[in-house]
Amino acid sequence: ENSSKVLRRPLDLPSGGARGEHEEEENALEAIFFFGDTYEGDGFFFLLDRSGSMSGFKLAMLKTEMNSALGELSPTSEFGSVSFGGDYSVFSPTPSRATSGMVAAAQAWVNAMEAAGSTMMLQAAQQLMPIVEISSRRDRRVIAVGDGSPNNPGPEETLTGILAANTQQLPIDTLLVGANEPALLFMQQLASDTGGTFLQISY
Repeated sequence: ENSSKVLRRPLDLPSGGARGEHEEEENALEAIFFFGDTYEGDGFFFLLDRSGSMSGFKLAMLKTEMNSALGELSPTSEFGSVSFGGDYSVFSPTPSRATSGMVAAAQAWVNAMEAAGSTMMLQAAQQLMPIVEISSRRDRRVIAVGDGSPNNPGPEETLTGILAANTQQLPIDTLLVGANEPALLFMQQLASDTGGTFLQISY
């Protein structure tokens, strides 16, 4: 197998240059379609609200969107996810390669989410950011989805805490489900302070 790789490598040079395979993987951006918008990157990390106010249609919609987005990832991508309500749940403590097996496991984890409790976003973000930061991917996207303002602790302390946890100053894209005014202000601020995008989702 090794000899065949050596024989094939010169054929790759005209189009791919002399880059190593690992670097080519890191340079390969891909796009996921998520809640009607397109996000490009080579690593996708999700912070998902499953608080009590997400019950019913909103959580069902989140599950549908997550299952679809995970299914779009190629095996060279990395991903991670932490959900939160009155507690938090971590899919994996390390970044996962988007192999078919890991994607299926993540989809099962998403489908098992149940809406309950308050909006403990800070604690979940403090679990997610270290996972993001040990990823080897260069163009990582952190995507936070929720419908309410953090309340345990409140928005100001949550914002300060997330910015402190984001030691590599990565952009955080935020998606607000619905039109809750305090949540709107918080999600816009989090995106603005980190250089991410903000999207409001009507339903």
